[in-house]
Amino acid sequence: MTTVKKHSNDRNEDMRIALLEQAIGNINQTLMRIESRLDRIEIRIDKLENRIWNNFYWMVGGFVSVLGLIAHVLDWI
Repeated sequence: MTTVKKHSNDRNEDMRIALLEQAIGNINQTLMRIESRLDRIEIRIDKLENRIWNNFYWMVGGFVSVLGLIAHVLDWI
């Protein structure tokens, strides 16, 4: 009877190890998908940041141009 129990325990341990390996594989795949999504989000944020700075530079340039035009019309320059 003890040999049957031991064989049964070995089978349960093998099954548990197989389930753990499968869970580890699933977790690894999920982490890879999350990482690729985060990489795409990071690229989008970088593009948005560049666009915001570009708009800021145009705004400052326009503001300076308008001030220069006003200064020229009022003969300050």
